Amino acid sequence: MTTIERPTRLDRAEGDVHPQGNPHIQTDPRNIARVAAALSQRMADLDPEDAAFFRQRYADFDTRWRASIVRWEAAAVPLRGVPVLVQHKAFSYLIAWLGMKETGTLEPKPGVDPTAASLSEILAEQERHPAKMVLRAAYQNDRPSLWIAERAHIPAVALPFTVGGDSAARDLTGLFDDTIARLLGALQ
Repeated sequence: MTTIERPTRLDRAEGDVHPQGNPHIQTDPRNIARVAAALSQRMADLDPEDAAFFRQRYADFDTRWRASIVRWEAAAVPLRGVPVLVQHKAFSYLIAWLGMKETGTLEPKPGVDPTAASLSEILAEQERHPAKMVLRAAYQNDRPSLWIAERAHIPAVALPFTVGGDSAARDLTGLFDDTIARLLGALQ
């Protein structure tokens, strides 16, 4: 698996940079499948007596997971090409998977809260490159995304980000069911 958004310059003055690239791989369900395959193999290697059990459990998961990915991709067709703002670069893999287009980030630097001035710049950019919604993780402070949403007249969408991120994201399938539903709901 290749990480995206690898920094060309490693300097803490650039914010919360990740030397190996964007770590939020879990927002693309195809990456979940890759991790599950590797985990199953590793468990089989560590416990050869139960290797068949691990392989069978993985095969069952993989069948259900691939069917879910097909279902999510079919449901998400209306999201292709939709321009979005993000509060933090937490959804780059999700955006790439769904074919959406990120037009800007509210944080001026990764992990640095936006200022009134930086939000005003994003708002001005909205005139030239309008987004249809602004995304943030459910655990993030909602003030920046709500500020932009109100002034740009677009929905602010809180996505669960991880299992347990909201009441509908009780497991991995629920996480992606809820994420796709929230994104589609914002297009209405």
